[in-house]
Amino acid sequence: MAYWLLDNGGPIIRFRTLVDIIKEQDVGVVLKSLNEMIESPEVVKWLSLIHHGLALNDVHSGKPNAFENVISKLVQLGWRAGLQPFDNMTLFSRVWLSENVDKVPLEAHEVFKRTLVASVLARAGYHMVEAVNKQVLSRLNTVYQFAKDPDFSQVYVDRTEHTGIPKGLEKHELVNPQLYPNQQFALPWIHDVYAFSHLEPVLENDQQRNQVEEILKMVLTPEYQNLPWSYGLARYGTSYYVLGPAAHLPGYSQAPQGREFGEMLLLLEALAPFRIIKESQWFQNSMKQLEEFRTEMGTYSFPEKWLPESGKGYWVGGEYMAFDARQGRTNAIEVESTFRVLSIRKRTGL
Repeated sequence: MAYWLLDNGGPIIRFRTLVDIIKEQDVGVVLKSLNEMIESPEVVKWLSLIHHGLALNDVHSGKPNAFENVISKLVQLGWRAGLQPFDNMTLFSRVWLSENVDKVPLEAHEVFKRTLVASVLARAGYHMVEAVNKQVLSRLNTVYQFAKDPDFSQVYVDRTEHTGIPKGLEKHELVNPQLYPNQQFALPWIHDVYAFSHLEPVLENDQQRNQVEEILKMVLTPEYQNLPWSYGLARYGTSYYVLGPAAHLPGYSQAPQGREFGEMLLLLEALAPFRIIKESQWFQNSMKQLEEFRTEMGTYSFPEKWLPESGKGYWVGGEYMAFDARQGRTNAIEVESTFRVLSIRKRTGL
């Protein structure tokens, strides 16, 4: 099916198939495809959205130009560390992380912001950047300490003594302050999971890889999956803040549809290298669901509404699933669906 993608895909799918699926060794072929990808309308559009703001709302929001969305989308479209224009455009974030990774967090969500930036850079292939490694490995150690012997009865505290919770946040549980000393939250954010699964030093180090396996073992439990997506509230000083997002697995309880299906595809690909995931009921049930959309010729075609390109929302939430421009291409969804499945299989080692 990989060569079918080369014949039927647009410039982005062709480039990613050559580089990530086939592992093409002919430099001339790869360079020609790279140039076509760089000049494609989708890439030009998303490159124009990069800006250098690194306040929390610049990094984390549902806006397409938020750092977590625009850089993640560009990585999806084929950009990665080592491509000079991309290196230039992401330099500001690597410099910021390097300057801040060791600082005592003073503002709310500072550790979360560092974690998110490091996670996105890890997915982009910047494992050689010391600050990326330092932040991801710090989070790995913190989360592993809880995951190796998790006690979910200690996650929340009685809220009756807390009377200053702002209006609109009353529905949230109060997270035990012992779980976020100095903002070092003991449970994994979804961005931690993506970082652990893409940072090469973690994947290549047996001890650290085993720590990730232990964390994912916890993530796969009903106790963890039943935690609120937002986790709940943390108190920094006199103010309360939502801690999330948690590492929920779409399809854990029932087959997902709509946007959650796209979110599931992203996580299947990210987590596929780990033994505990491949052996899990969640992974096996999810892969069976994908097979329901296999065509007679062996390609895949998911419902288009399940692969949304929303224009707003979060990349990790499956809101920006398109590759090449879909308009005018009758087989666009079949091409994207097939590429998604091949990418998951490639990550599993099949």
